[in-house]
Amino acid sequence: MSGVSLGNVRPFIKWAGGKQALASDLLTRFPKRFDRYFEPFLGGGSVFLSLRPSNAVLADHNRWLLDTYRAVRWSWRRVVAELEALPNTRQDYLAIRARDPWSLDLAGRAAQFIYLNKTGFRGLFRVNRDGRFNVPYGAYDRRTHDPDQLRDVARALRGVTLRCGDFQSALAGVTPRDFVYLDPPYVKQGGHADFNRYTEDQFREQDHERLADTCRHLAKRGVRWLLSQSDTDLVRRLFDGFPMERIAARREINLNSRRRDVAELLIRNG
Repeated sequence: MSGVSLGNVRPFIKWAGGKQALASDLLTRFPKRFDRYFEPFLGGGSVFLSLRPSNAVLADHNRWLLDTYRAVRWSWRRVVAELEALPNTRQDYLAIRARDPWSLDLAGRAAQFIYLNKTGFRGLFRVNRDGRFNVPYGAYDRRTHDPDQLRDVARALRGVTLRCGDFQSALAGVTPRDFVYLDPPYVKQGGHADFNRYTEDQFREQDHERLADTCRHLAKRGVRWLLSQSDTDLVRRLFDGFPMERIAARREINLNSRRRDVAELLIRNG
């Protein structure tokens, strides 16, 4: 594999559908060699941080999330200092949640994001139609951050290209010499298109159709990719003709413990 730095680094945030438990298994399915690693749905970054490629293009549509990665990369010490000034009580949580993140500087905005992620209920990230974070307090007695962990993530991000935007813009410039891992918002197991809201816009059924069309276009161009998705009729229809592998996964954020063990699909172009 080209340009990979060994050594696993843990994600510094929780993320719905995060791949930390599956990351090492996923890496065995990646090509042995490629020039650049593309990940258009970065989320918690579990796969990237397990792979540690030296040449990567990472992206997400969630601007607040991408700004948090930028702040950690360039000024993780300032982010730590900001976090250490944020007390973990219900009253403080509600006050910090009410702050407009765009009124804060980059380090302050990143600290707010990490704080809410670690103290909000089950680490959920959910916003309303106006883009305002609205997850209730989680009442967890735990640290919001580990300075050494943020330092290690900052080091892993050196030289990485970070892009904020839709997955199609994230893939600009990809070539057959590169490799793409896609972990989009999952289609609900019920099969309907009421997808979780983690930006002011939802990822709807037409977006999944657009993603499938993009994957077919990449395959025709010879660009290698691997995609994770829920095992639903819609997903199987959209990616009909591509090899699919059903694997066991676990969703720690699911409120119903009996539904945390699920099956999902790995889909690839050969």
